[in-house]
Amino acid sequence: MSNEPIVPKYSWSKWILAILIGIPAVAGTYYFMTKKQPKITDTDKNGICKPTKKKNVPKEDTSEIKQENHKVEETPLERSMKLKNSGNSFYKKGEYNEAIRCYTEAISMCPTNETEHLATLYQNRAASYDVLNETQKILDDCSAALKLKPDYLKALSRRYKAAEKLGKIRQALEDVTAVCLLENFNNMETLSAADRILKVIGKEEADKFMKSRSIVLPSDYFIKAYFASFAHDPVIADLPKSVTSDNELRGIEKAKQAMVEEKYSDIISACTEELENPSSDKGKEHALLLRSSMYILTWQIKEAMSDLTFLINTSSDVKVQANALLKRACLYMQAEEVDNAMADFDKAAIIDPNNPDIPHQRAQMYLLGEKLEEAVEEFQKAIALHPTSGLVLVQKLYAEYRLGVSRNDSSIAQTAKKGLQNAINKFPNTPEGYMLLAQVYNDAQDYEKAEATFDLGIKADEKNASILVHKGLLYLQWKGDIEKASKLIEKGIEVDPKCEFAYETLASIEVQKGNLMRAVTLFDKALPLAKSEREASHILSLRAAAQAQMVVLSQSIGREHHSF
Repeated sequence: MSNEPIVPKYSWSKWILAILIGIPAVAGTYYFMTKKQPKITDTDKNGICKPTKKKNVPKEDTSEIKQENHKVEETPLERSMKLKNSGNSFYKKGEYNEAIRCYTEAISMCPTNETEHLATLYQNRAASYDVLNETQKILDDCSAALKLKPDYLKALSRRYKAAEKLGKIRQALEDVTAVCLLENFNNMETLSAADRILKVIGKEEADKFMKSRSIVLPSDYFIKAYFASFAHDPVIADLPKSVTSDNELRGIEKAKQAMVEEKYSDIISACTEELENPSSDKGKEHALLLRSSMYILTWQIKEAMSDLTFLINTSSDVKVQANALLKRACLYMQAEEVDNAMADFDKAAIIDPNNPDIPHQRAQMYLLGEKLEEAVEEFQKAIALHPTSGLVLVQKLYAEYRLGVSRNDSSIAQTAKKGLQNAINKFPNTPEGYMLLAQVYNDAQDYEKAEATFDLGIKADEKNASILVHKGLLYLQWKGDIEKASKLIEKGIEVDPKCEFAYETLASIEVQKGNLMRAVTLFDKALPLAKSEREASHILSLRAAAQAQMVVLSQSIGREHHSF
């Protein structure tokens, strides 16, 4: 929403990184691709061993038998094999308890040094428990099998499903990570399971994180971009034109002066001072509106909602009330409360119909939700009300380009593309225009023009870390140049040490390079800078995936087969 600019969607998206995280660039196929596995008993699709075919037995020398006058006794392994085969037969007949009895006896008979056979027995018994939905026993038997054979794919696969059912999500993630690696990331069912488990972990951990997180201001650059997205914020319109040396300022005047001087950490306390002893009704309302904005930026959502709702219910200033409705609508959208968000947009449009921020914010919501026709319509309303806004214009043109592509209408797409080219010439200080035009070139695989456009954007706005990060992503998609991409993103962090996107993207690249410890460290740096619970959930999911791979590689499986 309005908290951050609309940015292009590259094919190397964040959630693809989340799913594929843990595939080092060099070692992505290392898992057991070269290891010669010992030949084991055939298995059916349920993991149950097929009955062993009877071997050709040489004809007995009866004269020798007569002389010895005794029979050769079966070995414990032979008895165990027979019991296993009986268990397999019972399983195929659907007599699962009898199968379990046979496998249990076979386990007790099997010599402890026959690890391959023992592992199969535990896995077969787990398969029987699986049909009977005895989840804890499934997990226990799979664990026993994996102690004997750590690379046992079927046991790992069955155990991650059992662990997920039992709510042991971290174990489920570690197991499904191992399965993904063993399958060389070719099984969509397993990839979907990994994605599902990662999202559960992210949501659970984000909920805990948000309850205990420290208050962190975003970068000065991001704060200015946030307020710029509300061009008709009545508080911003009322800011002093220059810095004053008056040290006697208090309350809302002190807060507004702090805005001008970019002393953002002083604003909430100055607004609170105004509210404790209001200088006027206008001063009180402006203090509430400005404080709510700073609460949003520091993710104090409960407090922001309280201030905004109070203003919506009590303010007689149409501009204040409309701005409060817009900001509350954006919070509802972040919480995925779409109906409440739409209701607030509609109320704002009724009370302040000529406010261009209303269709602009609603258009961004539609664009992010892929409702392209609605987005274009709202952007057209916004630009009609605010024709000098470079930000609204480039976003409108990008929405039109996307609409043309979705309809396979090259005329619409090409017209929008030319419009974007003209727009960045007309509004050279609108950095989002460069990023969106570069994405258009990227879609056409015109990578050299995309690169040149990013370069123009960097020159126009040297403090914009996002452009550097997106240029780095371009090099990944275009040339697969991980090192060059990393250097650009590291430069982005130098430019803006509070750019969450830069830390998160660099962390994902470090995973690709196999530098898992550094990746986790970078995810930890990104986390406090998350601007919403959804962002925190995403970062925590990525971090969990990296941590899971570290665990897998620390076990014998990884030690044997991992190499860079």
